Amino acid sequence: MNHYLFSQKLYLKPNFSEFGWQIFIFICLLVVVLSLKTKYFWTALDVGIIAALPEEIMFRGVIMGWILEKITRFKQTYVNVSIALGISGVVFGCFHYINLLHQSFGFTTLQVMNAVGLGMILGAIYVKSGSLFIPIATHFIWDFFATLKQGMPETNYMSVNGQDIFMEFIILAIQASIAIWIVCFHFENNLLLQKIEKK
Repeated sequence: MNHYLFSQKLYLKPNFSEFGWQIFIFICLLVVVLSLKTKYFWTALDVGIIAALPEEIMFRGVIMGWILEKITRFKQTYVNVSIALGISGVVFGCFHYINLLHQSFGFTTLQVMNAVGLGMILGAIYVKSGSLFIPIATHFIWDFFATLKQGMPETNYMSVNGQDIFMEFIILAIQASIAIWIVCFHFENNLLLQKIEKK
């Protein structure tokens, strides 16, 4: 689909001179190995791989990458990048409404709001690192931990009240602030923007 509709280049190769990302990947691998004997290990591994790889390629690699290239074509500013993060985060979040097949609307909406914020953070990590491999690893370890703790619930039809939604708005605002801070902190060092500029 990407080949025919967007022709969006995916930037996978990490910057090997950035030692922090290497430590992060090593820690992710170490956590997976140390979790090998836990009850939900194989389920967590499946969920981590099945969710992280295609979702990051689609939502960060293709959709956010395409929006980012279009919106920063004439000028790369933190506002333009933040808009791209926001749009791709909302698209990523709304994708989670697919969970209505086995969850209540209220609980799924909380999940969607959380996914919007997480999507913005993952997008910011992609912009900063210049490598899709880093948000793939981050997404994997996030889903891996979430599933490792309690496995995959079959259904969730719990009711949601106004306080739950208010708290999720607060969490979303914090997540969005973290994403924008990641992008704005030493804006000139956003490696993805450098790669797009050279394209």
